[in-house]
Amino acid sequence: MELIIPFKESEFSKDGTHITSDKFIMELQREWEEKFHDQFNPFYANVLEGHPLAMWRLTQYMESGEETNYDFGMELIDGEIDIDTNLKIEKFAKLHTVYAIGSQLHDDDDEPLLLIKNDALNKNILVLKYIPDNDGDENEITTRPVSVSSSI
Repeated sequence: MELIIPFKESEFSKDGTHITSDKFIMELQREWEEKFHDQFNPFYANVLEGHPLAMWRLTQYMESGEETNYDFGMELIDGEIDIDTNLKIEKFAKLHTVYAIGSQLHDDDDEPLLLIKNDALNKNILVLKYIPDNDGDENEITTRPVSVSSSI
């Protein structure tokens, strides 16, 4: 289950405000999460994935365009989420990796969205996903990706 979100640099100001709607990035995150849940009810998104350049923009937007020592999103290792390897990599990095952000839909940091960098994605999109907590979930539902209109 995934929802493709348009995320063009030209649609945002440097401080994270969507130019057309005048909404800050966190307000949009809430809308994206709501749309995901409406589409895939009863599931909620638990992953936000993007190209490394898109994730860097997300970092900048969430920091209101200010300089930061943070870098949103862990690297995929052989196409898989591997937090242990990412923690080892981070020891040598100049920036602190942000592995997850709180859900805006739940207004609760206990419901995180894991942040993933994926070189295979287009730099002008983000992808909200639901990934089951355990591998091989027998009840996993497979669906085609859905796109959000660029009006938000």
